[in-house]
Amino acid sequence: MLICDRKNINIYFIVFFYYKISYNLYYFVTLHHQYNIGEMKIYLYLLFATTMFVASCRTDDDLGNNKQAPHTEYDQDEDNTTQEINDSYVYKLPVIFHVIYNNRTNSKQYVSQSRLATILSRVNELYKGNIYGKSENINVEFQLATNDEKGNKLTSPGVEYIEWDEDYPINPYKIMGSKGRAYTKYIWDPNEYINIMVYNFATDEDTDGITLGISHMPYVTKNGSALAGLNVVNQTTLSKENLGYAYCSSINSLYIDEESTRYDADKGKYSYNYNSSDVIVTLAHELGHYLGLHHTFTQRNQDQSYEMVDSCGDTDFCGDTPTYNRIAYQKELKNYLAYSKDHININYLLRRSNCNGSDFYSENLMDYSISYSFSFSPEQKQRIRKVLYYSPLIPGPKLQIGTNKRLVTTKASDKQTAKVIDLPIMIVK
Repeated sequence: MLICDRKNINIYFIVFFYYKISYNLYYFVTLHHQYNIGEMKIYLYLLFATTMFVASCRTDDDLGNNKQAPHTEYDQDEDNTTQEINDSYVYKLPVIFHVIYNNRTNSKQYVSQSRLATILSRVNELYKGNIYGKSENINVEFQLATNDEKGNKLTSPGVEYIEWDEDYPINPYKIMGSKGRAYTKYIWDPNEYINIMVYNFATDEDTDGITLGISHMPYVTKNGSALAGLNVVNQTTLSKENLGYAYCSSINSLYIDEESTRYDADKGKYSYNYNSSDVIVTLAHELGHYLGLHHTFTQRNQDQSYEMVDSCGDTDFCGDTPTYNRIAYQKELKNYLAYSKDHININYLLRRSNCNGSDFYSENLMDYSISYSFSFSPEQKQRIRKVLYYSPLIPGPKLQIGTNKRLVTTKASDKQTAKVIDLPIMIVK
C-alpha cells in the first residue's frame, strides 16, 4: 500500500456514484480466469469510492534525551519458547492498541475494544492466507496483549485508552517522527509488543488527500541479517530506552468502521461490496511495512523516504511480485473514470500493466486500491520471516545470525544501557 505504509495513503481523487448494475457487470471478486469462480450476474446499487493513493515517506534522525520509565521484564511474547524456530513456527505477536482521544463520547475517537478485536481477527485471516484467494501463510498470529509492561492484567485486552491534551486531530508525523523523546512514553516495549496508535489524523496540508495509516519500517543488523531497503544498525539488540521517537504503526480512526463486506458469510467467494478505505486492509498493509515489506509499485528511496516515480522497475526486493508504474496507472484511471461515468468496468480498475509488458490484476496487500488486497507472495513471506528471526525491536524468539540456533534470550535490557541512540527513522504510508 509504508515513516513507511499504507499509507500515507493519499487520495488523488474520490468519485462517488450510485448506479444500477446491469446483468453483464462482473463483480470484481469474480474474475473467472483467476479464481474459476465463474461469471456472476447481479443487481445492486453500488456506492463506490475510488481512492488514488500516493506513497510518501519521511525521516528524522536527531533524537532527544528526556528521561523515560525504566525497562520492565515482563515476558509477553513467548521468546523463551523451547519450540524449534523455522518457517513453520507460528509467531504469536502481542498487539497493544493505544487509543488516543479527546472526546470519550465520540466512537471515532474512543474506539471500542470489541471493534479493535474484530479488526485484528480479520487481519489474521489475511496473514493466514488462502481464504480470499491464493496467498502465503505467513505463520504469524497477532494477539491482543493480555498484560501491561509490568505484568498487570489488562481490563480491556489489547487496548489502552489515552486522553489527549494537545492539538486534536493529530499529525501522525508529530508522534512518530518527533525528536526529544516527547512521545516515546506512549509506547510499550517494542521487544514485547507491536504498538498501534489509533487516533484521528489531522489533514495533510502538503497533499490533496487523506492518510489512512502509516508505519515505521524495521531495522536489520549489520552482521549478517541485512535486507535490501531496510536501515542497518550496528546493535544486535535495542531497547525502548534506546529510542528517541515513538516506534509504532498508526491508524486513522476516522475510518475505523470502514470495511468491505467480504469478511462475513461466504468470505467474498461470490460477491461483496468493495470499500477502498477498508480499515482491515489498511492495518494489514501497515503491519506488512512494520515487518519489512515495501510497496509493490515502482518507487525510490530519497533521503530515508520513499516516493513514487514515473518509471517502471522492481523496487520491493521481491522478484515474484508484479510491479508497475503507479503514476501512469493513476493518469490512465483518471481519464477512464472521466469518460466512462455510468458504465464502469471494475475489471479495468483492477488491471495493472506489469513492467515486463504483461497485464495482471492487483491482489497484493502491499499495493494500493483499487485492489483485491488479500495476497502475500512466497518472497514476501521469506522477507517477513527474516525480520522476525533477526530484527531488533520486533517481538518473538530470535535466531543467532549465521545459525539456526535460537537465542536464549532477546531481552534488550540484558545487553543495552538506557542510552538514546541516534537511529535513522523510516516512515511509510
